[in-house]
Amino acid sequence: MIECSNVTCVRGERVLFRNLSFIANQGSITVIAGKNGSGKTSLLRSMVGLVPVRFGKITLNGEAITISSTCISDITYIGHKNACHEHLMVVDILEFWANTRGNDNLIPAAVNFFELHRVLHTKFRHLSSGWKRKVALSRLLIFNTHVWIMDEPFANLDSASVAMLKELILTRAERGGTIILADHNHENTFAQAQVVNLAPEPQTQP
Repeated sequence: MIECSNVTCVRGERVLFRNLSFIANQGSITVIAGKNGSGKTSLLRSMVGLVPVRFGKITLNGEAITISSTCISDITYIGHKNACHEHLMVVDILEFWANTRGNDNLIPAAVNFFELHRVLHTKFRHLSSGWKRKVALSRLLIFNTHVWIMDEPFANLDSASVAMLKELILTRAERGGTIILADHNHENTFAQAQVVNLAPEPQTQP
């Protein structure tokens, strides 16, 4: 369970959102909504310890989330940037990620699900934007954590890949995972999701 308690985000002299509180339970999907510049990315980065929380508190199962928290190991973060080494082949990227978690046995499942066998021996920089996104998203299956936090995960995906990813998210939530994502495309939201709207006075809709 991730809990945000009275979180205020300030950029320079501007308050992006104020006193944001919500709970993302196990087995739930939470969609962070808001206009460009509303603080969606800042909030997600705070949830994984990349941006310190100056006002309020964010916890995972009661432990405050910071870059050095032990609970960070139970979170997979997919940012709006793919965070892949441009000059490595896809197979090398997957092996590197798997080795950091001791999860080499999970590479085949990620390759099969995202159909990466077609690009395994291609350097990342030579891939299309859609393939780059699928390589980045494969961390979800390789890291195999309980919490997934994603910033615009559907960006650059074709309609078939969007449907595939939506099904993966739904399945993980049904199995007890906690899913939090920012999504600017209304068509990609989930009917059963909790929606957190970032505004000067945030409101949470069930």
